[in-house]
Amino acid sequence: MSPRGRAKLLVSSSFPNLLPSRWCTARRCSLSGSGSKQKVEPSALASRNLKKPLASGSLTSCRSSRRFEALERMGKSPTCELLYDWGTTNCTVADLVELLLRNQFLAPASLLLPEAVKEAQEVTLPLSSQETLPIDEKWLPIQEKEVAAVKPSPSQNTEEQPSTASYLSQENNSSQSSNTDFHNFWFRDLESVTNNFDARPESDGGNKLGEGGFGVVFKGYINGRNVAVKKLAAMVDISAQDLKQQFDQEIEMMAKCQHENLVELLGFSSDGAQPCLVYEYMPNGSLLDRLACLNDTPPISWDTRCKIAQGTANGINFLHENNHIHRDIKSANILLTDTYVPKISDFGLARASVTFTQTIMTDRVVGTAAYMAPEALRGEITPKSDIFSFGVVLLEIITGLPPVDENREPQLLLGIKDEIEDEEATIEDYIDAKMHDWDATSVHKMYSIADQCLNEKKNRRPNSKTVQQHLQEIKA
Repeated sequence: MSPRGRAKLLVSSSFPNLLPSRWCTARRCSLSGSGSKQKVEPSALASRNLKKPLASGSLTSCRSSRRFEALERMGKSPTCELLYDWGTTNCTVADLVELLLRNQFLAPASLLLPEAVKEAQEVTLPLSSQETLPIDEKWLPIQEKEVAAVKPSPSQNTEEQPSTASYLSQENNSSQSSNTDFHNFWFRDLESVTNNFDARPESDGGNKLGEGGFGVVFKGYINGRNVAVKKLAAMVDISAQDLKQQFDQEIEMMAKCQHENLVELLGFSSDGAQPCLVYEYMPNGSLLDRLACLNDTPPISWDTRCKIAQGTANGINFLHENNHIHRDIKSANILLTDTYVPKISDFGLARASVTFTQTIMTDRVVGTAAYMAPEALRGEITPKSDIFSFGVVLLEIITGLPPVDENREPQLLLGIKDEIEDEEATIEDYIDAKMHDWDATSVHKMYSIADQCLNEKKNRRPNSKTVQQHLQEIKA
């Protein structure tokens, strides 16, 4: 699948039942407010300086507008280019309909989501709630959202969701504690050891270590050792049922999978207002933060980066050999000990499979978009998707760059693979300038492994054992 095909899938995966003929008709014409026909071209949208629903800044930069115009002169489709831009920022068909309605392009909107147009004619369409999200929200996982779900209005919610506290009180005496060796903490004790979940960053004297799609992580001190307490909460729009599933799934996963390159779960709490998971504390935080030298930490040496890559591959291979798929491999989920030993974390999205060699299909898409393999965007659950995600992590290790940067060209880090293949650049052009001890031979070997992991066709990617073996051969 080409990068543009991948981008179209990102957009269309949120509305799987949309007929191609309807979409083609929708993108060709529109009825203006006066009822006359009017072509809807990407350049027209660009000239309105419209906003992307999931990102700050204009829909297209001046450079993008020129690209659309050039494609049109060449007889190519500027619409496909627009879809490519949208696809890299998790835009959905619902977002497109909202944008069309705001600019009175009613005909294409009605072809895509007729019900939305009827509602818009009766009331003023509100801005997407996602437009107000801070830029950091893009790094959060795409939670297990129903594909093509259009949120009902408050008046349609006739059944009230059970509160987090209600199901926790029911589950507090469940079999979790008897089926695992994990300690069952009282919620009030975790409040005490985290200074009442002090939300100030640790660098400012507080206890907050970070946050993700399912909650906030706080530093605590229990029985003479530092711990990380993850207080689960709906950081994005998820139900209490999804939250409970993540809680149960992570405990079950950690009970089955214990390895030196997987973070250690020490215990849990289910008697309070919010469920909590207690982990070993990782002094050096995440690989993402250390590559960015957050809080003025020194850059990681090439030798250490090689060991981090090797250790992470060991952890992934252990999961795969035990028939588990992580589904959210990324640098933010690779935590580092005081000696930079990598530990994979966040197993709430992981899936176990008895028939591990087969592909599982799901109608829910999970993961983090910048790391997701093409088949993962279609709802396929396969170990080769973890391999693709790890390929992006290897690029981060080499370059020190984040997986997404709207002010960079290409915006997606995996896009440098295309530039290198087209001989527009070399891997040396992207090596982290903060790192001075790198070796050309070993860098090329690691990039070669990343290149194989990032193959668009899943069957052409190496398995975790092969990746592990090839990385072990690298000598920094």
